[in-house]
Order: sequence, then C-alpha cells, then structure tokens
Amino acid sequence: MQTYSIADLEKLSGIKSHTIRIWEKRYELVKPLRTDTNIRAYNDDQLKKILNVSFLINNGMKISKVASLTNDEISDKVVSLTSKSEGFDSYINSFVICTLQFDQTLFNKTYNELLKSYDLAFIYENIFIPTLRRIGALWSSGELFPAQEHFLSNMIKQKFHSAIENANSGPKANQKAFLFLPPWEDHDFALMYSNMILKELGFEVIYIGKTISFDSIVQCVEKIKPDLLFTTFIVGQKVTVLQKFCDDLKAKSNCKMFFGGNIDLLRLVNTHGKVFYSLNEFDKFFKSRFLN
Repeated sequence: MQTYSIADLEKLSGIKSHTIRIWEKRYELVKPLRTDTNIRAYNDDQLKKILNVSFLINNGMKISKVASLTNDEISDKVVSLTSKSEGFDSYINSFVICTLQFDQTLFNKTYNELLKSYDLAFIYENIFIPTLRRIGALWSSGELFPAQEHFLSNMIKQKFHSAIENANSGPKANQKAFLFLPPWEDHDFALMYSNMILKELGFEVIYIGKTISFDSIVQCVEKIKPDLLFTTFIVGQKVTVLQKFCDDLKAKSNCKMFFGGNIDLLRLVNTHGKVFYSLNEFDKFFKSRFLN
C-alpha cells in the first residue's frame, strides 16, 4: 500500500496541512503512521477519508459532525450528496483514488455514472482536466511515480478511442482535416475529440498525433493537401516560440488553421487562425456549418 505525506494530502484535497494536523489532534480524524524520523505518513484509506471529509465540508457539513461519523457513514453521506451537489469534487476524488491505486473498476464505475448525465466533452473539461491537474501537481513535485499519471491518461484515452470507433461517419464532406500536435506537446485529448466530431461530419481525417518535428508537419501538409489544420497549445512555452510556430505554419500552408487548448497561452499570440476555447465551442462551430 502506498503512503503519502501531509503535503500530498493538501495537494489532493485542498485542505491545508495545518488544518489536517488540528483535526488529527482535536477529533482523531485520522491516525497517521510515523517514519523513523517521526514524519507523518498516510495510507490509501486515510487519503480516501480526507478526500471524503473535504467533499462533505465543501457541501456545508461542519467538521465536528463529520468527525462523529464512522467511515461507512461518511461514504454514505458522500454518495447521498453527490447527486445533489452542483460541483464534481466527489467524482474528481474518485478518479484521484483510482489513479493512485490503479483501480480500473472504480474508474469505469465513476465514468459510467457520469455518462448518465453528461457527454464526453463535458466530462473531459469539467472532471478529467481538474483530476489531471491534481495528479500533475504530485507528479511534478516527485511525489507520484510516472506510471500512475500514465495510467490515468491511458484510461481517458480508451474512452476517446471508443467514442471515435463508435462515431458514425456522416455524408462525405469532401474535405480533409489534418490533426497534429506541435513538437513540444504531449497531450492529445482535444485532438482525439476533434477527430471524433470531424469523422461524424464526414471529413477525411488524417490524425498524426504527437511528437513530430515541424519539418515533418510541413511535409504532411504538402503531401496531404488538407482543407484545414487543427492543433493545440497546452504546455507552457515561450511566447516567441509559440508565435514563430504560428508564423511558420501560416507561411507553409494556405489552408484554414484552427487552434485549441490553454486559453492563457492562446491569448498571447496571433495564431493566424480561429481559436476555440472549449471542446463544446469546436463542436458547435463545425456542426453549425456542416449539418445545416
């Protein structure tokens, strides 16, 4: 069983370390293990409890009341409040737990529950992205080993692959779409979603994905002769690098260019193309033009 520091709990739950220490002392909410040097260490069950307590408090319960409940009663309260809550913390917490424990069953159970009310684009933007950010905070600080982050990413990709595979191709649009990532990017979820939407609209989609050089991108443009390009900026990068990429891409292609991803990055550059600030916006833009 994996152990976590009190700093890990703070990053994952949003509860300050100082507050967790007070809860331990005043309510005996959790009883951490101690290392040889007397440093607190928490196990999976204690992490899950802290995440559940955080959810209940964010939904109006007082810590004194929560602390009086058994673990089963806390879990029952979380389940009861989840359907009434306007936020998605309980789902995010479930995905965090399944990531840390490599729990595919919990991932699929949580995802299928969400699918009853929301589509993949909504789940990705409102639940998967915040989960990836929490996990990323641990990964970047060295508190999480990379396989756990990769596990979550691959589970999400499975859902996108399934949606793409099951998407029904519409009448031929007689247009080609070239989808790719810049050389420094690694996150292709938005590309996978756009692949699904364009396939449904009858586009011939050439999906390259990640990790190709700029020269390779240009070669693809010359060979494919696409009607449109779509790429995303996610990872922080120097503005000069982003702008040069956009300028060079414009110089090497005369087709329509579309961009998505990190809003803060996209606002810093002139992309020479249309920018989408959400998957839903991408969806509506193309469907309004090719379904009407």
